[in-house]
Amino acid sequence: MRTLLAAVALSALLCGCQGATRALTPEEFYGFCWPAQVDYNCWDDDLCQQYKDYLMQEHASKQECIKGCLDMQTEKYRQDAMRGCDVAIRNASDWCEMYCRRYFDSGQAEIDRQNAQQPAPAFTGPGYMQ
Repeated sequence: MRTLLAAVALSALLCGCQGATRALTPEEFYGFCWPAQVDYNCWDDDLCQQYKDYLMQEHASKQECIKGCLDMQTEKYRQDAMRGCDVAIRNASDWCEMYCRRYFDSGQAEIDRQNAQQPAPAFTGPGYMQ
């Protein structure tokens, strides 16, 4: 019985340590994307920036966001596969998909949507003129 209680207590403790998955920032995405672009001598200097620009747009759903990542991957393969960019493209697309999943799964998409709907507060501080 004591062993069972210890096991239950330990599993409860470990479950509490997991923590919530947080969304990546666009800058973090770029930080994970760019090294592969450089390491594999991909000549497309804008590869990671184009993915980052895409991720900074508003997406209606996780599925739509991921589909856009995969569409960009297909387009990039057509443009840059002969330049030796295939590994960098795959890396960028993988991180793009990870960004989408974490952005929507963490609830950050809903928070951003709610913040965008709130009107900006009126300025009434010192020096305010009507």
